[in-house]
Amino acid sequence: MANEHADPNEIRASDIVFDCPYCQKSLAMDCRGAGLTITCPDCDNKIQVPIPEGMEIADIDSSDEEQEVRIIHMREVIAASQNQILELEAVVKDLTARRESLERLRTENAIRFEVVSREMELIQRSLVRIAEVLQSAAESTKKAAPEGEQA
Repeated sequence: MANEHADPNEIRASDIVFDCPYCQKSLAMDCRGAGLTITCPDCDNKIQVPIPEGMEIADIDSSDEEQEVRIIHMREVIAASQNQILELEAVVKDLTARRESLERLRTENAIRFEVVSREMELIQRSLVRIAEVLQSAAESTKKAAPEGEQA
């Protein structure tokens, strides 16, 4: 069993720590007090001790050893969750870098496509001009040839 002569003002890992909704005083209550209505020692208002997430009212009647096992398990779950958070943060960092890289490539390609588009317009205008010159040359050749030699 835990030390029976421990300081009653010491906050234990299994205590519920919460603030009074009226005066914001920080309060701590043994986990067996979850769900109880108490009087705030500072403002004398009646307040309900919150039931921690994941805790059931049936947990209140469990032994200290059972609660300690649950707390240890919850700490393990929290540690695993924190590791998963770190892994996900690394994935987010990698994805952000990849997105930035792809955005730079997109911008560079947009500039390249604009240059290619302008060059194609120049080529198209040049082809039209070449066709006009060839047409003009063909017409000049027809006019210059004697009438009997025209096809």
